[in-house]
Amino acid sequence: MKKLNQNVKGVLCLPITESAEKKIGDVGKLEATTIKNGLVFMKSEMSAIEVVETLEGLKDIVEELYGTLANASGICKGCDCTAETEDAVNIKLPNFILKEAGIPKDAKLCAYTNDESGEVTVMEAEYKHDLSDISKGTLQVLKEMGVCMPGLNECLMSEKAIYGK
Repeated sequence: MKKLNQNVKGVLCLPITESAEKKIGDVGKLEATTIKNGLVFMKSEMSAIEVVETLEGLKDIVEELYGTLANASGICKGCDCTAETEDAVNIKLPNFILKEAGIPKDAKLCAYTNDESGEVTVMEAEYKHDLSDISKGTLQVLKEMGVCMPGLNECLMSEKAIYGK
């Protein structure tokens, strides 16, 4: 892991139980790696088997998080809603039109139609996240699990807590 020289903004103090110390070993030899929305502590030196055991532990955590997404989003039961939902979140307009409308170029867009005139109105969305924020690889895994894409999109747009509640 790379070392960063940065100003310290605070101190994190973790109680170490005997059982945790038996699993980890010398807690003075831990390094912390920051990830989006988390912090991972690992031994700073590991043998091959320790790396494998660490990977297996991380796999368990990843599986739990995927399961959390699946439970919150629901499972598709033979519907073909995926493509329609993905198309709906990929609305793009040229930058000059966004500028004229006063919409930031990185803003999420949504659209609706007027049934009478057939006009389509595109505007800045009121939400921050949707399916377009998820990598193609992660989306593919979720689809293979049968996760309902419209349900997942709703979870993303609502920003409600789905883990640890």
